[in-house]
Amino acid sequence: MSFAAHHHWPDALDLATTCLLLGGILALTLSGHVLFVLDVRAWLRTFRRALIVVTDHLPNFPRWVRLQTPRCLAAMGLKLPCNEEQLMRTYRQKVKQLHPDCGGDRKRFMRLQANFEEALQFIRNQVRDGKLRC
Repeated sequence: MSFAAHHHWPDALDLATTCLLLGGILALTLSGHVLFVLDVRAWLRTFRRALIVVTDHLPNFPRWVRLQTPRCLAAMGLKLPCNEEQLMRTYRQKVKQLHPDCGGDRKRFMRLQANFEEALQFIRNQVRDGKLRC
């Protein structure tokens, strides 16, 4: 009798090897899909940031965009048309509430700073381009 006559397939070693190989292929495929989704999400965040930068530098906005209050001004509690003096007055009031030395939250204060800088730049650009009057 030969060895092949007594050998039954699949034995435990063959079954374990086959399961490990198929499991590895499945795990590799799933990890590829997960990494792809994470990479696409990161790309979309980067793309959104790029769109924000581009729209901040476009010279001519459509009429419907000009009618909406920019997010940075809305966060400060202002609406268009407003001027730099109104922005500064609102900013000083909010700083007194949100500054960490006065018991405010650091994250909210940093968000206020970012909104203020963006709103100030927006108002100055609008005044420079003649779209807002001082």
